[in-house]
Amino acid sequence: MRRKKKFTLTTFLQSLYLTWNFFCSNDLLSYASSCSFGFFLSMTPVILLCMTVLVRFLHASPETVALLLSKTGNFFEPWDMQETISRLTAVKTFSLFEVLVAIALIILARRFVACIIAGLAKIFGPEQKKRPVMTQVFILFVEALIVVFLSSFAFIFLSFTTISNLPFLSSVQNSFINIKNWILKLFDLLPYLLVFLMTFFSYRTGSRTKPGVLLSAAAAFGSMVSFWVFLKVAVSVVNLNAYNVIYGVFGNLMILLLAVWVFFAIFLFFAQWVFVFQFFDTLLLCELYILPSRDDTKFSSSVKRSLFIRPNNLLEKNQNVIDLKEGDCIYKQGEKGSDTYFVVRGSVKVQRQNHVAFVERGDFFGEEACILNEIRSEEAVAATDVKLVKISEEIFFTLLDKNPEVSRRALSKISTYFSRYYSQNE
Repeated sequence: MRRKKKFTLTTFLQSLYLTWNFFCSNDLLSYASSCSFGFFLSMTPVILLCMTVLVRFLHASPETVALLLSKTGNFFEPWDMQETISRLTAVKTFSLFEVLVAIALIILARRFVACIIAGLAKIFGPEQKKRPVMTQVFILFVEALIVVFLSSFAFIFLSFTTISNLPFLSSVQNSFINIKNWILKLFDLLPYLLVFLMTFFSYRTGSRTKPGVLLSAAAAFGSMVSFWVFLKVAVSVVNLNAYNVIYGVFGNLMILLLAVWVFFAIFLFFAQWVFVFQFFDTLLLCELYILPSRDDTKFSSSVKRSLFIRPNNLLEKNQNVIDLKEGDCIYKQGEKGSDTYFVVRGSVKVQRQNHVAFVERGDFFGEEACILNEIRSEEAVAATDVKLVKISEEIFFTLLDKNPEVSRRALSKISTYFSRYYSQNE
């Protein structure tokens, strides 16, 4: 019976190492910067679109819209909101100019979503299906969804605020105030819920590799919690008033820019973690194949070898794990075979004519017949009690396709094999 898969500490550290390694190699901090600037470039058009929906279509009063925007702090001080709202209400009909302005706003607003899609494409690119038209449709859909959600949230909040301040409710003000405060707290949590849903939706749909619902939700939750911890630490360490005194309103913008950049760095880090978790077995086999040798005494190589030398995630599945006693034959010379083997424990004797080699823990053997599509040119026997992981031809060629370093290592082994073969036949 198949054992239940366990997520061990070793597997967690391996996934964390792979995530950080891919995060750095993909240069995702640059994509986080692009997303943060895209956010600021898109923020003004999105707010204008939301204000247009509120004022012109939902008939919210300019005073209540200005009151709502005033609750965002001092970030919009350079922007005369009351003047903007007055100009929106002054427009009675839509001319060609207003239509062109609306199109320009939509084009500017899509920059934010396009940056996120670019970051996800960098992470999931090798596994994504290329659909340029669907990508553009997806960007427009997400943009429209953001505008609709923000406008609906603002309209509900303004409606509730207006109703709660009606004169006839003054007689029950004391009993009503607790309900009002409770509902206002719910409104305070709605932005966090929006960010969580958008993050979950990005991981689940934007990746186009169909990660599991629980995996996407866990990554979105981890992203939110990590950003919340960062904000708590930043508020306790950084003196915000000092920035406001020195830089004025631009101090708020600088702090907001930093916070948005950190959020997107965390967002892309957990997106990378989703990729690693989703394709963990393949990535783990790649790391095992290019594992540093025992002769490599560098500290980083020693740490990597000790971390990856025991593939717990593969052993827990137990479907391709082979336990053999000393003297058991793994395969014979002349046999047809295409499987490759990884030594988890013990030692294997590989004999070719007059040449004998011992394959130890953490090494591969048998890939020559797989790559060259030939019969076995050697015999492999368990020199001690061994535990092996058998890798099929299909999976091994997947490793060669996914990781260039694996291909280079395999070609190096094939080159060594041919040089030894021709030297013996001269």
